[in-house]
Amino acid sequence: MDMKNRRQQILVEMAQIDTMEKGRLTEEYRDSYKDGKPVRLGPYYKYQRWDGGKNVSRRIPAVQAEALRQAVDGYHRFKALAEEYAELTVETTRAASDDPGKKKPG
Repeated sequence: MDMKNRRQQILVEMAQIDTMEKGRLTEEYRDSYKDGKPVRLGPYYKYQRWDGGKNVSRRIPAVQAEALRQAVDGYHRFKALAEEYAELTVETTRAASDDPGKKKPG
C-alpha cells in the first residue's frame, strides 16, 4: 500500500474509535482464607491516570471494567495511529523535498 493510501486508511481507522480514556486499567487480586484454605479474591479493577500533574487512582466496579478497558485501548490505538500518520507525512514531505520537480504531497 502506498503512503498516501495508508494515510487515508489511518484517518478512517481514527474516526472509527468511538471511546477514549487516558490512563490504564489494572486487575488486582487478594489472597485470603476461607475455611482454613487459601483462596484468591478478585479481580478488583483499579483505574489510574495523570490529572493536573497528579496520579489519580480509583476502583472501578467489575460491570464497568470492560467498557473502560475499551476506552483506554481506544486512546492508545489513536495515539499509535497518530504517530504512524505523522511518520508517513514526514516521509512524504522528505521525499518531495528530495525531488524538487515532484509535486508536493497532498
